[in-house]
Amino acid sequence: MIIEKSFDTGSAIINYAVTESGQPPLVMLHGTANRWQAFLPMIPMLSNRWQIFAPDFRGHGRSQHTEKYGFGFYLEDTVKFLQGIVERPAVIFGHSLGGRVATKIAAEYPELVKSVILGDSSLKEPEPSNEMGKSFYRLVKLIEENRGYQKIYRVMQRENPEEADPAYTLARAKNLSMLDSRLLITIAENGLDLKSPGNHFYGYHPEEHIKKIKCPVLILQAEHGMLSNIEVSRALETLPEAYHVLLKDVPHEFLYRPVEQLLKALYSFLEAVRN
Repeated sequence: MIIEKSFDTGSAIINYAVTESGQPPLVMLHGTANRWQAFLPMIPMLSNRWQIFAPDFRGHGRSQHTEKYGFGFYLEDTVKFLQGIVERPAVIFGHSLGGRVATKIAAEYPELVKSVILGDSSLKEPEPSNEMGKSFYRLVKLIEENRGYQKIYRVMQRENPEEADPAYTLARAKNLSMLDSRLLITIAENGLDLKSPGNHFYGYHPEEHIKKIKCPVLILQAEHGMLSNIEVSRALETLPEAYHVLLKDVPHEFLYRPVEQLLKALYSFLEAVRN
């Protein structure tokens, strides 16, 4: 059974889902503009062998909307969550933003991490960019002009009628309806300043982090995603124990696609690292 609870990090109230105890902990961290429900298709199959913890990052889902957003704040919240709620070294499965958070935690807080699963998460050194800002400003307009997931869904269907999966569109509309639009504005406004605490990659230096990681790592690469072959090769050469699975014919948002090949990869890795 999955239940939702809340945890006060001291600077944000974090909503999280958790399954029944008695198994080793598996922490699931979602990507930008998503929420813990992205992992719902696989939680029932994994919860027989693992206790699942799946928080919403601040400003996402049912977590608190705050004044401050940026990579460092997500990192800090997650470290406090691991220390205060999980309380045991955990396997951390992070998708996209969640993978970046997991990477830095594994490097800087190894006592909190048993192993890491990176879901199509960037492993290249960040560069100043306003590309995300352009797309996120469009999302801000969508959110602020269309309150409620039903209206957002209708607009998304009208603007992208070729989207073949209405279920994915509905899930994304629900995610956006619960998102703090100020979060997206913060990302857009700080894209060119990597030294700003509001930057979406603030303090994230994967080439340095992976040199410090000693635990087992599974790299999941979406065939039509964001993670490049070069990034994967460098990571595999650097990490002391790393495995790579290419998820065939899926985009970056592969969590919303059929989960059979993903579950196969997860089962194999999780059983290998389980005590």
